[in-house]
Amino acid sequence: MFKHQLKLTSLIFVGFLLSTVMGAGAQTACFNAPLAGTWVNSEAVIQDLVKLDIVYQCTQEETENGLIVPGARWYVRAWAKCYPANCAWGLVRARIGPKGDLQASFSTFAADRFIRIKLSGDRIDVQLIVNYRSERRRDIDTEVRLTRKG
Repeated sequence: MFKHQLKLTSLIFVGFLLSTVMGAGAQTACFNAPLAGTWVNSEAVIQDLVKLDIVYQCTQEETENGLIVPGARWYVRAWAKCYPANCAWGLVRARIGPKGDLQASFSTFAADRFIRIKLSGDRIDVQLIVNYRSERRRDIDTEVRLTRKG
């Protein structure tokens, strides 16, 4: 019996140690989100990308083995310059691309829009690709620079 208690105590200690280390890793992952925030294009004209809200959510998921694995979920909300009020493209879940850029796709009644966001110092560079549903409008492939809203 004493032998089993010693093994159990050792297992509990190892489990506590692992959960503490994994928990610290999860917390560290949660603090590194420089893209999160509101970004604006102060030089936008009608139909330009005028604002992005980038939301970061830290997650912790449990594996089949019971380990806690840190992760992240990204969401992007976008607006275009319209009159009299800005046009919302909606809120979508984004993903980190192979080069570390944030990518999101918006599908509206008028067009399919794809954005690729890359941090560039205290600004972000946004590649915007718009495929319009109407053949009367020309598709767009452009780059826009946004600054953090203070």
